Amino acid sequence: MKKTFLVLMIAISLTFVGCKKEKKTVDPAPEEFSVGKGVFILNEGTFTYANASLSFYDFDKNEVENNLFFRVNDAPVGDVGQSMTMIGNDLYIVVNNSKYIYKVNAKTIKYKAKIEGFNSPRQMIQVSDNKAYVSDIESPGFWTMNLSTNALTFVDYGSATEAMVKVGNEVYMSNWSNYYVPSGSNKTIQVIDCEADTLVATIEVAQEPNSMVVDKNNHIWVSCSGGYMTPCDPAIICIDAATHSVLHRFDLAEGSYPSGLTVDAAGENVYFMNGGYGTLDIYKVSADATELPETPFITSEGKVFYNLKVNPENGDLYVTDAKNYVQNGDLLRYSADGTLLGTFSLGIIPSYMLFN
Repeated sequence: MKKTFLVLMIAISLTFVGCKKEKKTVDPAPEEFSVGKGVFILNEGTFTYANASLSFYDFDKNEVENNLFFRVNDAPVGDVGQSMTMIGNDLYIVVNNSKYIYKVNAKTIKYKAKIEGFNSPRQMIQVSDNKAYVSDIESPGFWTMNLSTNALTFVDYGSATEAMVKVGNEVYMSNWSNYYVPSGSNKTIQVIDCEADTLVATIEVAQEPNSMVVDKNNHIWVSCSGGYMTPCDPAIICIDAATHSVLHRFDLAEGSYPSGLTVDAAGENVYFMNGGYGTLDIYKVSADATELPETPFITSEGKVFYNLKVNPENGDLYVTDAKNYVQNGDLLRYSADGTLLGTFSLGIIPSYMLFN
């Protein structure tokens, strides 16, 4: 009797175990989301890990929503989130190492299209009602994109392209690297007539021009890291868009790493990061200045400042902290006078920011 009971209990136990094994988990349904007033932050993620993500800081709620793209679309952003562009009601997310651009609804973050065909896209800028340019670090030129059809056309002017700004009917493109295009330049700015897509000027700056902004005088400020090998010539360059000539060259100490140029809404003050790589402070300079400040506007105090942007509405400064490039980073919000107002957790290597 005991033996029969024991066999029966074992059989019942195995039945329950079998039931547990057959139980299937149900994936959570994609979330509905409505973007308010605030700033998008694109987290690069770890190179080759495809863990880039999209965050959003809401002004009214004073809080951050993380991993938005995945939560809404049930799919990852991809490998290295590079930059973003807002055109009308659409948000374009440039994903560098995955070699594509996602187009989503800027309000709901819902997927609309994946644009492929690039070698290594970096930044995107609208140049007319129906056309955009996309820079590419592995190609000797840039792409034109038809905004209605997403069709791409490559324009070859001999050098890989990176940062872009538009002044009038001209787009200024930085030639940041010649690693993939050895015959190209890594110390020039190419000026493109964006109606005809023709090269109209080439301006020599310092090595590795990595970011650009336009001030109230239609002067273009360029931060140049100076190259990662010696000799190194880091500098901030100021260009007159009217004449395509260098107005000022502010040379920096060897070992400096100027980057992250941004400008306030009025174009009166330019901000940039500088210092040793990974130990950058933030500097503020007037658009009319003829020399750079020696004292930082905001010191990093052990944080790993990675990128910055100015809120066009109130002049608040938003700074990303990449920490150790492995754990989740932070968003730091400073007032216009440099007072820290808040810290918010983001994704891995938070970088590009875009106000909506």
